[in-house]
Amino acid sequence: MRWPVRRAVALGAAVGLLAGCSTSDDAGGAGDAGGGGPAPAGTVEYRPGMTASTSLPDGAPQGVVVLVPGGGWSSADPSGLVPLSQDLVDGGLAVVTITYGTAGTGDRFPVPVDDVRCAVRVAADQVPGVPVVVVGHSAGAHLASLAGLVPQASAQGRETCEVPEAQADGVVGLAGPYDVAATGGLAQDLFGTAQAQDAERWREGNPLAQAAERPGLPFLLVHGDADTVVPMSFTDAFADELVAGGHDVTVERLAGVDHADVYLPDVVGPLILEWVGSAVGQG
Repeated sequence: MRWPVRRAVALGAAVGLLAGCSTSDDAGGAGDAGGGGPAPAGTVEYRPGMTASTSLPDGAPQGVVVLVPGGGWSSADPSGLVPLSQDLVDGGLAVVTITYGTAGTGDRFPVPVDDVRCAVRVAADQVPGVPVVVVGHSAGAHLASLAGLVPQASAQGRETCEVPEAQADGVVGLAGPYDVAATGGLAQDLFGTAQAQDAERWREGNPLAQAAERPGLPFLLVHGDADTVVPMSFTDAFADELVAGGHDVTVERLAGVDHADVYLPDVVGPLILEWVGSAVGQG
């Protein structure tokens, strides 16, 4: 393999499933800077009906993370990410946890990725002067990757994002179904049409086809080898394309970890904190 596989983490005692993100993803199957100080913690509506909740550490944040929930592109419930958010805040990062448009709200590509792009700008505006890292689980990892690789909003998306332009400084994907063409048609919830009916739109929404964009953007891809919802092959294929596109890619293959475990704070929190500090750093 051409990318570093840094460690295998065994899950010890059984961990109870979290609500929200894991429940939504199971339903989705394989789909599934200016100056000044940080804004006060709290929840804002960054686009009509779409919320972004900001949590701040006790001291000066070392970076800001945008947490993007999964849900098979049909829902985007961030409640299951609350424990991971708290763990990252305890580790010195600010966290902005978001919702975004999905098939369940009548929104199709490119609207969901445009929402994530806007949320990256919101994070940079609320917590200025530190690196912005977008972290997504399952379908959220797919959207986070597209937002990082292609930060420009689509002309077919929502109204203009009313926040100054900003780009992600790093991307973390947790068990993402990156190659939408390999989801057995489940990504139709994202596009609202079959691939054969709109191949170009599916290509624009496939991170593998955009992997040569923004070379040098660092990626951390985490996947459990016990994942039966989104196979590890999705991460392997995406890592190959990213490396070929000039990106610094770290893959964490986690032994005994399944699709719902991969975003638990004890499993992935230390990996994200270490990676943000070493691969992204103060930018």
